[in-house]
Amino acid sequence: MQGYPGSKATDMYLSQRLETASPEQLAAILLEGGQKFLILALAAMESNDIPKKARYVNRVSDFISEMTVRLNPDGGEAAANLKRLYKWWTNEVFAGARSNQPQRLELVLRHMGEMRATWEERHRLNLAAQQPLKAATSLDLMVG
Repeated sequence: MQGYPGSKATDMYLSQRLETASPEQLAAILLEGGQKFLILALAAMESNDIPKKARYVNRVSDFISEMTVRLNPDGGEAAANLKRLYKWWTNEVFAGARSNQPQRLELVLRHMGEMRATWEERHRLNLAAQQPLKAATSLDLMVG
């Protein structure tokens, strides 16, 4: 398995993770992917590797687009706000890359990290809330 970013094996692994993920995990996984490619884009920017920078910025855009597509259209104001945020992220990433302003990419990277931490915490809380239900079900089976 070749593990470099953007390889077919990496994409297959990511696809498998996405298919089995809870909604919260899915959001965190997509944000993680966006962060990884932002870090690579920043490194390419620093080394003045324009082709790699372009490739990685496009991958970041792919992850943001996927997050946008997966928004619940009936999500009301929250979904509309996320859609606006994702559009802003995309604009910042492309504008920052085009003008060699790494601070713009770093800002998006920080935002993604904060949002990812929030989704991961939400997933942990959901799992914790399900534990008493599993224990009660197991107890009912033993007692019944």
